Amino acid sequence: MSSTLPLTPQILLTPERPGLTAGRDNVLDLLVRVQLPEAPSGTLASRPPQALALVIDRSGSMAGPPLYEACRCAEFVVDRLRPQDPLALVQFDQRVDVLLPARPRGDGEAARQAIRTIHDGGSTNLHGGWQAGATALREVTGPGLKRVILLSDGQANVGCTDDDLIAQAVAEVSGAGITTSTYGLGRHFNENLMIQMAKAGGGNHYYGDTAEDLAEPFEEELSLLANLGWRDVRLTLTPAPGIEAEMLNELAPQGQAWRLPDIAWGAEAWAVIRLRIPAGLIPSATTSPPLLSVQVSGQTPTGETQSAGPVALTLPGLAAAAAARLPASDLVHQRRGEVEAGKILLQVRHAALRGDWQRVEALVREARERFSDNEWTTGILQAMHQLVEQRQLDRLSKETRYSSARLSRRLAATRVREEGETDGASYLRRKILQGKSLH
Repeated sequence: MSSTLPLTPQILLTPERPGLTAGRDNVLDLLVRVQLPEAPSGTLASRPPQALALVIDRSGSMAGPPLYEACRCAEFVVDRLRPQDPLALVQFDQRVDVLLPARPRGDGEAARQAIRTIHDGGSTNLHGGWQAGATALREVTGPGLKRVILLSDGQANVGCTDDDLIAQAVAEVSGAGITTSTYGLGRHFNENLMIQMAKAGGGNHYYGDTAEDLAEPFEEELSLLANLGWRDVRLTLTPAPGIEAEMLNELAPQGQAWRLPDIAWGAEAWAVIRLRIPAGLIPSATTSPPLLSVQVSGQTPTGETQSAGPVALTLPGLAAAAAARLPASDLVHQRRGEVEAGKILLQVRHAALRGDWQRVEALVREARERFSDNEWTTGILQAMHQLVEQRQLDRLSKETRYSSARLSRRLAATRVREEGETDGASYLRRKILQGKSLH
């Protein structure tokens, strides 16, 4: 590894318990955390240009407040960029128009004028609009981040409309260094497609229940990009022969690795791994060969590739009575609970879409009891309970899908919060309703 590269991430391994039970098969949950330190002095000010393509749905259903708010948020993005940051602007309905090719923002006036020409139109060629944004960014040279920001309130009904084919195209472009974040608006967009595109594209996914709720997700995205320390993060797990390693988080596989969220300075990405260890592989208290090794790789804001690790997990094998006395990790319990709560929310969604409200009510009730020791998940489940009582299927479908993803893929602060302290940076906030503004 080059000594000229900035500070590398730290890999922390926290097992559920610091030992194994000898003489029997073991199932062990392991929390893997990839942490970045606070940004070194001058890093944020000297980051390379970040190229964005704003792709705005102007289909007829966007008429009125939704399109007005979308354009207002687009101007907000323009105002947050630096003069040297390239910006492209695309509008689409059944047609696709590149209003502004990718070029440095300058004073931003050309972009603002282009945004003010956007008006509502017809159908929704979502794939065509996204593709035009990605094509515009191909013209940008240099090492900085390139990201398509797609905003739509509808379902793709013109051009390519197959969810899997669209996601495949997004993944291919991501492999060439152009990532995608998606913003869904309202209650009628295809949340599966929007989330699938963001996951395939290595970006983020947000939605606003109303047009007024859009500003906060845009602020979160731009704040994250401004503080980004590591992107295109890949987590590689290498268990010892005979040991099975299961990823519990909702992460996209990348060959033999898993794609973690991009990491901001002073934050961590994390995953919970379930290890199944046969009795014959349990080490003794005196010999403890590695059970698993963990390695991560990613790119710095300047495009340089870094790696950290491998870091090995070793644990002693103990007699059953001694193993039973080992303390359990509260942090592993908390993070695993968030992931499991997210999986239950997907079950709630599927049952609601089938019209099985009795099953929905039972799942939510049981989850509220099971995860009552986690303030965040308790708040989310309480909000889901209210949507269930009101039989708000459209909102419930989106809230459960987006909350599930958030529970499984959130960044966490590396510093422990003091009592009463907020989550800090907007990209670290633990929202109760993903589609509603906190303010």
